[in-house]
Amino acid sequence: MDAIVPQPSPPEEPILEMNDIQGLAIPGFFKPHMTLLGLRYPGGPELARLKPLLAQLAASISTAQQTLANRRAYRAAREASQVRHPAAAPRIVLTAIGFSASGLAKLTPGAQDIPSEAYQQGLLARAELLGDPTDPTAEGNPKNWVVGASGKALDALVVVAGDARAEVDRRAAELRGKLRASGVEIAYEENGDVRPDLPGHEHFGFDDGISQPGLRGRASAAPGDYVEDRAIDPRQTPEAWLWGLPGQDLVWPGEFVLGYPATSPDPLFAGPPSATTPQWTRNGSFLVFRRLRQDVALFRRTLRQESERLRKLPGFDAFTPEYLAARLVGRWPSGAPVNRVPRTDDANLGEERRANNNFRFDADSAAFALKGGFKDPFPMAKADPAGITCPWAAHIRKVNVRDSGSDLGGRDSTYARRLLRTGIPFGKPLADPAAAGEDSEKGNRGLLFLSIQASIEAQFEFLLARWMGDPTRPKTPGGHDVFIGQNGEPGAGRERRCLLFGDGLQQAELATRAEWVIPTGGGYFFLPSIRALREVLAQ
Repeated sequence: MDAIVPQPSPPEEPILEMNDIQGLAIPGFFKPHMTLLGLRYPGGPELARLKPLLAQLAASISTAQQTLANRRAYRAAREASQVRHPAAAPRIVLTAIGFSASGLAKLTPGAQDIPSEAYQQGLLARAELLGDPTDPTAEGNPKNWVVGASGKALDALVVVAGDARAEVDRRAAELRGKLRASGVEIAYEENGDVRPDLPGHEHFGFDDGISQPGLRGRASAAPGDYVEDRAIDPRQTPEAWLWGLPGQDLVWPGEFVLGYPATSPDPLFAGPPSATTPQWTRNGSFLVFRRLRQDVALFRRTLRQESERLRKLPGFDAFTPEYLAARLVGRWPSGAPVNRVPRTDDANLGEERRANNNFRFDADSAAFALKGGFKDPFPMAKADPAGITCPWAAHIRKVNVRDSGSDLGGRDSTYARRLLRTGIPFGKPLADPAAAGEDSEKGNRGLLFLSIQASIEAQFEFLLARWMGDPTRPKTPGGHDVFIGQNGEPGAGRERRCLLFGDGLQQAELATRAEWVIPTGGGYFFLPSIRALREVLAQ
C-alpha cells in the first residue's frame, strides 16, 4: 500500500453542475423497476422529425440534482422507518438517454471527434477483445445476440426507472408513442425488476452493488453538501477523507463524468480533468450496456459437483456449495465479506452498509468512529495478502484490489479503474433450480448490466479483459474470475481456473468450462449533458 499522509482538512472537491449532468450518471438510477428502449432512427432529412422531440426530451431527462434529491428523501424515509424499502418513501420516475457512435454521428458531425476508439467501434467490434465466444454456434457469439447484433446496432438507448412497475410502464408507453411518431423504430425493449423474493440480489442469489465507489464532489456551494454521504468522524480518524462509508473509496468525479478532476497517485489530491473533446462533451459520461443471461441451474449444478469433489480432499471439509460460491465471489449471499466472517454467512453484517465494506486485503481492518455514534459490532478482518481467505481470483478481488498493489503498481490503479454500476436483473427468479418441472422463463433471466465511466477502454474493458479474464492479473497467478469472467484465449476451450486454499493451507484448483454468464448483446453509448442534448443534438 502506498504511504498516505492524512490531511488535517478535507480535500477541496469541485462543485458539480448537477442540473446539467444526467442522473443516470450521478448518482445513478437505483430503482426497483427499469425499462430499456433501444432505438434506431434514419439520418439525413428525416431527422427533422426527431430533432423537436430531442428538444422536448432535454426538458424531461432526469438531472443529477433531481435524482440526488429523491435518493436523499428515500434514505431519510428508510432511516425513519428502519425498513429497507419504506412505503412512505417518495415515488418518482427517472429518464435518461444515451447515444451510440453511429446514432450520435447522425445528429452532429462532432461525434466523430470523441477520442474513444472503443466507443467509435462499438461493443460488437470489441466482443472478441472482451473474451466473448468466437464460435458462431455459441449463444454468446455476437451473431446470436438478442440486442446489438450485426446489422441491428442501436442508435440510442433510453432508460426509464422508478419505484412502481405501473408508473414505469406508463412513462415508457408515453415515450414509445412520441418516438414512433417522430420516425424512430423501437428495435429493442426489455424490463428489469428487482427480485421480489430477494430484493437487491442478482439471480445467483448474491446481494449486488455493495462495493460501489463513492463519488468526490459537492452538489452545491453549501458547506458539507457532498454528493456522497460522509459517515466517518474526521475528528478521531484523519483517514476519514479517504472514504464515504468505511471501506468505500472516494473517487474523483473525472473518472465518471468528463471535464472534472480525475484520480492522481495520491487519492487525496485531484489529478488532471478528464478530457472534453469536443467541448460539448463536458458533463457527459460513457454508458456500457451488456445483456447477460445467467444460467442459474448450471451454476448451482456445477457448485454441487465441485464441492463434492473438493470435500474429498484433505483440508476442504468446509467446502459446501454455499462456501465454495462465497470463495468465488468474495462475499456470502447476504453481502457479508468472507474476510470478516470466513466460516459462515452473517445476514446482519451483509445488511449493514456501515460495516459490510470495511475490510482490506494487505492489512487488518479497524473500527472507525462514525457520525451518529454507530459502533461496528462485527469481527474485524485479518490481513489476507496471499488470498487464503478471499482468493485472488474471487470476483471482488479481481475488480478492486483495495490496499493491495497490482500489475499496475500501487493502490491508485484501483481508483482509476472503478465503475459506477446501475444495472438490474431481468426475468423471474428460478426459486429451486434442483426441483423438477418446467422453467416458465426457459432460462431467460439475467442481468441488464449498466456501467458509468469516463473511459470505456481504461475502466470497463480493462477490468473485464485484463483483470477478470487473465489468470495472472491483477496480482499472482490466482486464476480467472470464475464467477463472471471469461477465458477467450485461443485453444483454452473457454475453461476458467482458480486456486483455492483449504484449512491447513492445502491447495486445490477449480476448473470449469460451464458458462454461467452468457453475453447476449448490448452496446456502448454516450450520455450527453442536458445542455448538449438541447443545444447541440436537438439543433
